[in-house]
Amino acid sequence: MTPLALDVSRLLWRAVRPAPGGIDRVELAMARHLLREEPQSRFVFTDGGVIRSLTPATVRRLTEEAAARWRGSVDDEGSRRVVAYLASEARVFPPARPRLTDRHVPLVDAGRNLRAQLSYQRRGMLLEAPEALQGAIYVNLSQRNLDEPRLLEALPPGGRMLACLYDAIPLRDSALAAPGSDARMLRMLRHLAARQARLVTISEASRTQITEAAARLGLGLPAIAVVPPPLAEPFLERDSPPGTAQRFFLVPGLLTRRKNLGLLAEACRRLPRGAGFDILLAGAPGLDAAPVLAGLGETPAGIRLLRAEGLSDLAMARLMRGAIAVLAPSLEEGFDYPVHEALALGVPVIASDIPAHREYVAGVAELLDPQDADAWAAALADFATAGPRHAAACAAAQGFLPASPGKLLKKLIDLARMA
Repeated sequence: MTPLALDVSRLLWRAVRPAPGGIDRVELAMARHLLREEPQSRFVFTDGGVIRSLTPATVRRLTEEAAARWRGSVDDEGSRRVVAYLASEARVFPPARPRLTDRHVPLVDAGRNLRAQLSYQRRGMLLEAPEALQGAIYVNLSQRNLDEPRLLEALPPGGRMLACLYDAIPLRDSALAAPGSDARMLRMLRHLAARQARLVTISEASRTQITEAAARLGLGLPAIAVVPPPLAEPFLERDSPPGTAQRFFLVPGLLTRRKNLGLLAEACRRLPRGAGFDILLAGAPGLDAAPVLAGLGETPAGIRLLRAEGLSDLAMARLMRGAIAVLAPSLEEGFDYPVHEALALGVPVIASDIPAHREYVAGVAELLDPQDADAWAAALADFATAGPRHAAACAAAQGFLPASPGKLLKKLIDLARMA
């Protein structure tokens, strides 16, 4: 059986963070699966055109430490804050306003990168080992360095590879993506088209958008398979909702313009007097978090916009179970992890009526126009009163069945070997 060589560059860079992003989860899940099920697997770290090899023992330590940190425990700091909040401690989470730490400083990311490399280099990172890819199938699930021509040049001639693309948002609307990501994605698509790599994405919506973007650019991409990403274990464990004195809606995910948070603030301003609940924004700040939060404005008396970040999976799952509903008014998504996590827990969801949501959660989440503040205001009011509309949403969420993580990872492996 041809071994896989998994690129864990993103994981090595981000494993020291307190909470993962969606792409981090995919790379972590695959690394752990290969270590457990395919001991012949290889692991590499790519830096531009330099390929470094990592020993399985190093990757095992890396993945187990990241998995433990991101899963958390019932008494980690985030879990303690969640318990306190659910017990109605008023000031556990601060108001959703910008703060100095929202500014992204390149030196901070460089420092994290150096810390991660030094942490694992002492135990099993070979400074340069391109032979790690000889006779193996190179697998890149994070898109990291795929825009770097030297990486493609460093791969063995004629060598097989699988690459995962998550969406075409940078090419569809660069204002909704990180600065420069449109140019990076353009280079990436050109490289992958020239290489005729095996491609996979996370939804039919993303496949359509990527294919259309490539066609506009005159690029002939190979066929793209669709495999949704696996959910983490804490979101697959259905428990009874925790007792709570709080009445709140939860909005998990990156704090960025694409998440359309201003719609929720406007919907709150259109509610009748007397509504009383919190909207808790639970996620890391995106590059544009400061202007997004500054633009939310004031909310009526009795409605608080709060923010939290750095919550472990266990803390987030507990918070989800206590929420009236999870809100996802995004303008664009390739998959939307928090929506699937909430529904997997049996928590009702109100989400934007966009292709990725229609594809996966139509009929189990309530889908609303992401531009219609009146519709969202009506939904918030109805759900907050725990009437028939909320009861129907709860019943629908209980019927959601996520795919088995093991089966999804096995499908990715099978696709890689077809490359």
